[in-house]
Amino acid sequence: MNPLFFLTRVDPMDDGLAFQAAAMDFTVVRESLLETEPGADARWLQDHLAGIPDGTGLAWTSRRAAEALMDALPRVRERLSRVPLYAVGEESASPVRPSGLSPHVPPEPLGAAELARFIAGRAAQDGVRRVIFLHGNRSLPDLPNGLKERGIDVEFLEVYRTRFLAPDFRGLEDALREGATVIVAFFSPSGVEAFERLLLGDSCARFRAHALVIARGLTTALELRNRGYRKVLAFEPLAPFQHYATRALQAAPGGTP
Repeated sequence: MNPLFFLTRVDPMDDGLAFQAAAMDFTVVRESLLETEPGADARWLQDHLAGIPDGTGLAWTSRRAAEALMDALPRVRERLSRVPLYAVGEESASPVRPSGLSPHVPPEPLGAAELARFIAGRAAQDGVRRVIFLHGNRSLPDLPNGLKERGIDVEFLEVYRTRFLAPDFRGLEDALREGATVIVAFFSPSGVEAFERLLLGDSCARFRAHALVIARGLTTALELRNRGYRKVLAFEPLAPFQHYATRALQAAPGGTP
């Protein structure tokens, strides 16, 4: 049985990686485990942003939050051009950059806790005493907690909500039972939770013990390790995800370099 490479999202950003995996004789499966919709504050986001007072920055830790910001941009572009913006990494900053806005990104993309340290370190020069956190309903508290610990007030705006989907996992379950090499790529802690909810019986414990997993981002890597995953492959915080994911596939048993 060919080794299985399972991508837990369907995103054009992963097209190149999926093509490379197929060329290495992996069976490639791409399934969306999460779906997003506007959050409780999305409807009024333009009004919130239009009235941002001086001394306030805007921060987010996901690409989806940046996309929600872009939806609100036409009415608030001029105001936001004078507001310090902060993103956890280049992927989460990328939806905003074509607009001409330039979010500050930590030099090392080490997750939301690092973003809090980065913002606090810049707060004096940026004139920031308060930060508005654009988030989803399942966002972790690392960023707001880190800011509050450093004396920076935080306001919360839920700009999107995430709900779990239920794709067919029979092929994955069969591969696990047959002892095939299984590599799964995860992109968020919510994706890990959504994935485990779909595993049947004792498959979750078996998967944590034997499957190979790749994490995009430090927060996801830590979530996997905290849940007891024993084989978290190739996480490299300073390297593009496709680069270190490809190297992990090349080193996996059953694939063709």
